[in-house]
Amino acid sequence: MYNIQFEAVKQNMLNMIKASKQEFEKYKSTKDIVLLQQAGEKLFNALENYIQFVNKIEAFSFYGIKTIVKEKSLRDLLYDARDLHRFFYRGENEMNEEDAEDLYVNVKNRIEERIKRL
Repeated sequence: MYNIQFEAVKQNMLNMIKASKQEFEKYKSTKDIVLLQQAGEKLFNALENYIQFVNKIEAFSFYGIKTIVKEKSLRDLLYDARDLHRFFYRGENEMNEEDAEDLYVNVKNRIEERIKRL
């Protein structure tokens, strides 16, 4: 296991969320679906960092991340964020734009609520 600096992971997580929100605001003004995809992908990455930070465990894959998660509500959040990750790669073949937008807002709010408790 690598020695990972968890404060750096936390800062990266916060930076990802900030960048994600900026990307989402650009999407809202342009309706460029690529911006929505990028905003969702940043949330997915931020959540992976959050999970590693709170558990003080480094993981290198989605499977590794999901094995760390024991709490049902966090696992549900991870699966929702994974759907945004899939949307990043598959676009509207994965879900329609409106559903992706709603899911983005839902996931963002749940991640931010968890971060407030750190």
